[in-house]
Amino acid sequence: MSTGAKSGQYASVIAALAALAVMLAIPPAAPNDFLLHTLCVAMIYAVLAASWDLLFGFAGLISFGHAAFFGLGAYAAAIVTYQAGLSPWWGPLIGGIAAMLLGLLIGLPTLRLKAVFLALATLAFAESLRVVATNWHSVTRGTLGFNAHRTFFKLSGETHLSYYMLLVASIVLIGAIYWIACRTRFGLVLRALRSDEIRADALGIHVVRAKILAFMVGGFFAGVAGGLYAHYVGLVSPTELGPSMTMLVIAMATIGGTGTILGPAIAALLIYVAAELLRLAGSVYSQVAIGVLLMGFVLFLPDGVAGWLRRRRRPRSLPTESAAP
Repeated sequence: MSTGAKSGQYASVIAALAALAVMLAIPPAAPNDFLLHTLCVAMIYAVLAASWDLLFGFAGLISFGHAAFFGLGAYAAAIVTYQAGLSPWWGPLIGGIAAMLLGLLIGLPTLRLKAVFLALATLAFAESLRVVATNWHSVTRGTLGFNAHRTFFKLSGETHLSYYMLLVASIVLIGAIYWIACRTRFGLVLRALRSDEIRADALGIHVVRAKILAFMVGGFFAGVAGGLYAHYVGLVSPTELGPSMTMLVIAMATIGGTGTILGPAIAALLIYVAAELLRLAGSVYSQVAIGVLLMGFVLFLPDGVAGWLRRRRRPRSLPTESAAP
């Protein structure tokens, strides 16, 4: 491994440890439960943004329907645990498995498509699920939302702190899995797909199978995020399947820097907290701010904050001296 690659890995580990230290230092200094609640939801969005980055940033697959994985995971976790009388601790795993199967279902007919056609196909799947969730009142309760399932902890004075520490532990575990997976053969295959599908096929990589696997793995972690959301918030509605959810996740990943996992996760934390604070002034302001921020990054920093920091770390080449006359 080259020195530059090693220094990049060390920098990522140091950044992750620094972010973890900041997150652990927040609860004692938090002025109220609202901040802890906002950070709890932001951590769930961080997992979701990282799962989208696995698809686009590593495999180069454009998905405009990522909310389908998140929403289906939330509904599956809530409904299955309620109907089967299971502990809510099974919810994230159930949500992940349901979303992984959806990734297989989406992948089989659509992953021979490319670019905008794939994006539109995934958007169509997500919208179809949203319509089903809205109209299947006997199961999902429609626009009223499903809230019959149990949450992780019973209501108490320490509820938000308990959830906060649970989600910090979840983020550390999922982040470690991401970090390991992206440095195995699986991660190399995804990078090969993004670089050049024809060359990857010539090297013996089964392109369609690898794409389906990427959708299944990305869907699994998005479903886990949905399961965490369902058993934290206690309510699942068709809004979680809407295109606005996908657009927010894409904004988080783009601003953080695709292909880095850590960048979108940190950006998700910062953007969601900022959006919630702006929402106190009015819901329109938060949406406008995110839109303006996204446009600015697309125009001036297309590789996001992580890419900008990566360029800053590169040693500048020394100017060559002109030959003596």
